[in-house]
Amino acid sequence: MSKLSCIALLSCMVLLVPPAAMAGGGELFVAKCGACHKKGGQAAPVNPADKAGKVWEKYFKRGRHPVDLAGKVNPKELDEIVAYLVDHAADSDQPEAAAIPK
Repeated sequence: MSKLSCIALLSCMVLLVPPAAMAGGGELFVAKCGACHKKGGQAAPVNPADKAGKVWEKYFKRGRHPVDLAGKVNPKELDEIVAYLVDHAADSDQPEAAAIPK
């Protein structure tokens, strides 16, 4: 396959993928979690660097979130959000403290 054909094929694939499917964990975190976890929201403001990576993993694995997320976040999205939280947790190489403005 020629280089031009590969580029054309990849371009078509990108156009066919819905934007939500391309969103990364950080974008999902802000979009799905930010509605409640912001200053003045229904839940306390929260950001990845608020906890260590293992704490984030255990929190969601043990179902500690007080609100049922089933209708708001599908399992794939939740996995991406948790991966983002772990990747940018307080003990990570890239802690992120202001994903959702407090």
